[in-house]
Amino acid sequence: MPKDQNKTQPTDSPVSDFLATVPARRKAEAEELIQTMQAITGEPPVLWGPSIIGFGQQHYRYESGRKGEMPRMAFSPRKAKLTIYFNEGFERYGEHLAKLGKHQTSVACLYLNNLSDADPAVLEKMLRESYQAQTEPESKPASVEEYLSQIPSQASQLFEALRQRIKHNLPGAIEVLSYGMLGYKTDAKRARVYISAWKDHLGLYPAPKAPELQEALAPYLRGKGTLWFPLDQPLPFELIDQVVEVLR
Repeated sequence: MPKDQNKTQPTDSPVSDFLATVPARRKAEAEELIQTMQAITGEPPVLWGPSIIGFGQQHYRYESGRKGEMPRMAFSPRKAKLTIYFNEGFERYGEHLAKLGKHQTSVACLYLNNLSDADPAVLEKMLRESYQAQTEPESKPASVEEYLSQIPSQASQLFEALRQRIKHNLPGAIEVLSYGMLGYKTDAKRARVYISAWKDHLGLYPAPKAPELQEALAPYLRGKGTLWFPLDQPLPFELIDQVVEVLR
């Protein structure tokens, strides 16, 4: 298989056989999630790789060139944590995550110690919105101009201020649409800085790991390496300048 393709592929192995190998508590949680996800997607559960239970299938191609197939909705009943995949990330789910319950996130994974830690109604709503977002590609912007036209009205003024600040700090950078966000390229490689607008916050990615900035960044960190700026607070321009300087 080419190196730029996903090594996790759908298998013919029965999901029931896999569930027979996991602890009883995880098996019960998996069966509950299967029921929920099957109701949302209308698709049967399929075992992807050795331990991912997926529903439906879609093609993807990243800016890096990596491409392949992946399930539209999926989870893995791992021993340490229950892992639920959100292919689009968590930028849109700020309000939901605040109500969800005890959890952790990475770029595209929601981690639960126990399924009971999550409010079932909130989790189901997140899953439905995730599936809808991935099954309606026509709603996704295809250019910078389309992205700007779809920004929530309550975020537009603050987002434009953030956008102009990034441009000021990266003179000559090319503004592109990448990973569903606005990115800023200063060379032929991938964008160095990404920004996004949502109905309750603005996002900036990636958060630098510079030790001298960690204390200042802490109030804005969400998930794995994303900075969230609430719409009801002034933008911390000095901190943003420092972040861009590290990332440039």
